[in-house]
Amino acid sequence: MNDKPVICLGCAFWDTIFKIDRIPGHGAKVLPEKAVQAASGMATAAAVTIARLGGKVEIWARIGDDPTGDSFLHDLSNEAVRTESIRRIPGARTAFSTILVDRFGERLVVPYTDPSLDADPGWLPLDRVAEAAAVLVDMRWREGAKTLLAEARRHGVPTLLDADVAPPEQLREMIALADHVLFSEPALLSLASNRSPRDALMSVAQDLEAEIVGVTLGAAGAMIWQREASEDIVSEFPTIPIEAVDTLNAGDVWHGTYAYGLVNGWNLARRVRIANVAAAMKCEHFGGRLGSPRLPDLLERSRALVQAPAT
Repeated sequence: MNDKPVICLGCAFWDTIFKIDRIPGHGAKVLPEKAVQAASGMATAAAVTIARLGGKVEIWARIGDDPTGDSFLHDLSNEAVRTESIRRIPGARTAFSTILVDRFGERLVVPYTDPSLDADPGWLPLDRVAEAAAVLVDMRWREGAKTLLAEARRHGVPTLLDADVAPPEQLREMIALADHVLFSEPALLSLASNRSPRDALMSVAQDLEAEIVGVTLGAAGAMIWQREASEDIVSEFPTIPIEAVDTLNAGDVWHGTYAYGLVNGWNLARRVRIANVAAAMKCEHFGGRLGSPRLPDLLERSRALVQAPAT
């Protein structure tokens, strides 16, 4: 097993998640069936996923010097994620979200990020990048992400981008910087309107230098374009059928699992298939990233899918 850490950089949120029957279409008071609070955010959830699978991982992020930040750090202390490189910014509020999850597992997310969370990446401990196994960044702190991606490339460290929804010009800037560009479906289609996911993936990938360009498709699994293969081939990887309880953080769990597989030598097909299963397993549990699986359970659920051919 790889003994170098994966560095995850990006958003750090404190989530309050309510399970309700349905998301109302107008003003109402809704009593939840369940409620949980957890440290979250795309990079944070990916980091927890890597840790739960047994990988070494650290999170680089910004939080406020406030009680919510205390809660964020305390919650992560229950996971094997290194938090020494989380910067606490005096006078700022930690980012937070309120999330409603309905009986079908779909969600309504209302996030807030304090503008006073200093975006300057000058404090990042870039001297540690050369010893990393890989770096994974999201779209929510672009200044830090660009700095980390550039340093990782300088040292030949693999780079992964969680290419989620953002203004198209920002997406185009960021996807040019990573070796593994991994889109959400809405983000990909925002760059190639009036195209199918397959056509959009091929169109976007051929303008990049990335080794791998992929898109997650929820219950349909994922599609992957690989530079080493023919430029007009996109492989489809299915997932397992489940009854979704909560889809929150499923994509983040997918990215964390993909990163874990990459640094532990799994071939492309294996890491995509197992990432699909990890995301599906997460969706079977309420509570966002709290549903991310442990490695033995994940490998057991993945056994049949991993042996199947790609299409």
